[in-house]
Amino acid sequence: MTLHVSLRDGFQNATVTITVNGSDAYRKSNVTTNLTISHADSIDVPVDGPTARLEVAVDGGPRRTEDIPVAETPYVNVRITDGAMEFLRSSEPIPML
Repeated sequence: MTLHVSLRDGFQNATVTITVNGSDAYRKSNVTTNLTISHADSIDVPVDGPTARLEVAVDGGPRRTEDIPVAETPYVNVRITDGAMEFLRSSEPIPML
């Protein structure tokens, strides 16, 4: 199975780390949302099993950790609103604006 993580709204010159099941899957600096399409970056991570523990962290900013039922909702959009990080899960890709 594959977990599809999209960084969407609220990222501004951020250093972002994505960890899946305790392993670093992504680390990048200067991540910034393109406001015309509400998209900053994305990553696809192969996972074993029906669930995965997803953590997304911004250096010096918000972080969030959740267990994602990959078999049911393999698409996760991540956004930052009012300083808090949110995960929006879906069974299908969520279109960009």
